[in-house]
Formats: sequence, C-alpha cells, structure tokens
Amino acid sequence: MGNPANGATLLTVAYWVAILTLVLAFSLLTVIVLMRARSQRRELRDKRAQRHWLQVMQHALAGEEVQVPSLRRDEVAGFIEAWNATHETLGHADLAPLLSLGHHVGLVDAARRMLQGNYHDRAMAIVALGHLRDRSVFEELVPFLNDRSPIVSLCAAYALGQVDPPEAMAMFVPMILERDDWMPGNVARILARNEDGSAVRELDNALLRANTTTMLKLVRFLVDIDPQRAAGVIRQLLDSPVDDHAISICLQLVSDKQDRERVAGFLSAARWHVRMHAASALGRIGEASDSLRLEPMLADKVWWVRYRAAQALLALPGMGAAALREVQQRQSDAYGRDIIDQVLSEHDMGAAA
Repeated sequence: MGNPANGATLLTVAYWVAILTLVLAFSLLTVIVLMRARSQRRELRDKRAQRHWLQVMQHALAGEEVQVPSLRRDEVAGFIEAWNATHETLGHADLAPLLSLGHHVGLVDAARRMLQGNYHDRAMAIVALGHLRDRSVFEELVPFLNDRSPIVSLCAAYALGQVDPPEAMAMFVPMILERDDWMPGNVARILARNEDGSAVRELDNALLRANTTTMLKLVRFLVDIDPQRAAGVIRQLLDSPVDDHAISICLQLVSDKQDRERVAGFLSAARWHVRMHAASALGRIGEASDSLRLEPMLADKVWWVRYRAAQALLALPGMGAAALREVQQRQSDAYGRDIIDQVLSEHDMGAAA
C-alpha cells in the first residue's frame, strides 16, 4: 500500500498548482482586457483629433485665418493622419496655407518623435515630412531608404521625391535594381508622381549601364512615365539577339504602332509563348489588314496561342463579333472554330455585365 502522507502531499501540490494556474490565467486575461481598452481609448482619441484637424485644414485651404496652438503629444497621430489624407486629395492645389499650418503647429518636431516608433508610425511620419517639403529634413529621411521594411523604405522614397526630386531620384532609381522586396506597382507610382523629369533622366542613365535583365526591369517603369523613350528601348531589344523570355516581355510592353511589322515577325516563332505574346501585341497595335496574319494562328497546336489569336482578331480595328463569325465560317480547323466560340462567348458575357 502507498504511504498516505505522500498521497496527501501530492494532492496539496496539485491543488496549489491548479490555484496558481487559475491566478495566472486570470491575470493574463486582465492584462489583455486592459491593453484592449487602452488601445480603444487611443484609437478614439486619435479619431477625434483627426476630425478636428481635418476641419482646421479645410478652413486654412479655403483662405480663412486659423489660430491654433502647437500640437499636443496626444494630437500628433491624429494630426498626421489628417495631414497625409488631405495632401493625397489635393493634387496640384495651392499648398501654401497648409505648409504654413504645418510649420506653425510644430509638425517637424512632432514627426521626428514618431520616427522612433514602430514601422507604422515611422511610415506615417516620413510621409508627413515629405508633404511638408522642407529641405532641412532631407538628410534625416535618407537613411530610411535602406530600412528593412519595404513599406518604410518606399515611404522614404516618396517623401524624398517631394522634398528634392532630382537628388531623390538619383538615389531611388539605382535602388530599384537592388530591392527585390519592393512591389513594382508601388515603385511605378512613385516614379509616375515625379513632375520635374528627373525620374526619366535617371532611368535613362541606368539603362545606358544596364544588361538585358536589368534593362527589362527598368523599361517596365519607363513605359508608364515616358512611352516614347520606352518604345525606343523595346525596339532595341526586339532587334537584338536576346533570349525568348526577353522577347516575350518586350512583346507584352510594346504599344507603338510603328512596330507592327517588327511584332508580326514573331508570329511564327518556334517558342509558343513568343507566338502567343506576338498575337496579343498585334491585336493592340495592328490594323484591319493584320487579320490575314492572325487567322492562320487559329489552327496553332497550342491552345493559348489560338486563344490569344482569336482575342487579337476581335480587338483589331473594324472587327467585331459579326466579323469574327465570318472568320469562323472560313475555318476548316475544328479547334479554330471552337476557340472563336469561346472568345465570342466571353465577349458576350462581358457586354452583358
């Protein structure tokens, strides 16, 4: 038989372990509730401050004289939210009243304190300083271009581009090739917002030193901000002995009607993905007569080539559903007739929607 004293000891230990577990669980729950309540209070406080400062900024932009004190610490987050949101809606409006307000309330010092916070606070503060367009903060923002957070680093690029566009683009464009974690869409928006032409100049400089791979990456951005210059680079690549992958990318980007014949030369390429992209490109930049070039592709052995060829035919000037039905009637290939049925069905569904 077991020792009764040992059994009683084990029961006592188990009892106190259970009590301690309950106390710890209750303490943890209390901490979570308190933290949640604190977060909600802070959120409500920031929303009140944001609403207040949005009204002040609207009055300032309307030309009214506003008398406001310097920012209190508990107003900074709400002010910066309102400040950034207001600037995003202004476009090319006269910013002088808003810039004066920012300096008056001490935005620079307030934003500097936020630069020591988490990544969200850093991003918001960096954008706010960029909107202020104060050259004195430029050097303070430069280190954030190398921040590990892609959000913070892109916010820094955007802000620097507002403060000193030429110097900012000279730093930003070379980094595009180094930062694989930057989303291309965000990079394109920053480049597109550049108004003094420095983004195009820096892309041109980078293209002069680029190999085929980096050239393809850069020309994607150039297409959005300087299509004419991009067309020249694309033309140069299409005429060069580059690999099929590079050709496919160029065919996806080509948009100049002068390149019709150049694009048509790839309709009979050995690689199916090149033929497919060539067909799509001809649909974008081609003429009605190019239907004669696209019709044979409806019998291609690869489904995707037939599909893009049918779409391209439908997109040509002067073509439409009725004309594509006439093309279908001339087709002896069953696959060609079927792919036209599919494209026209999709077209009808899109029109109905």
